[in-house]
Amino acid sequence: MLKRILMVASLALTLGGCAQWQAIEQKVSTVVSAVSGSTVNPQAVLVASNIFDGLEVTATNYLRLAKCNGTTPVCRDPSATKVIIPAVRSGRVARNNLQQFLKDHPGELGPRGLYDALQASIATLQAAYAKYQIGGAS
Repeated sequence: MLKRILMVASLALTLGGCAQWQAIEQKVSTVVSAVSGSTVNPQAVLVASNIFDGLEVTATNYLRLAKCNGTTPVCRDPSATKVIIPAVRSGRVARNNLQQFLKDHPGELGPRGLYDALQASIATLQAAYAKYQIGGAS
């Protein structure tokens, strides 16, 4: 099926001067993207980026706390730190690369792998916040 879609896309590209064929090309491109699952909508990138930004602020504030030593009432758990730091780092890379891609390619769909990496960081941070009761999470 994908081979057939690509053939139609190729035909549409050769007849690209015609507005009708350009519309077909766009539809085929959308179908190919959906079938391959290799791209993601820019609005989804924006939403995920904003969610990550909020989680990153919480992580930064948490990591500024003193390590728990039994005497400080408010402190950060070293076990939580081991989970939070790598999740924030990988999330930053994915978010920044996705945002740069969208700046460099306005109106195009972003790469799915980076989006999935950003979503994984979000899920990891949310789970850590719930587990360690960080930022009001329970």
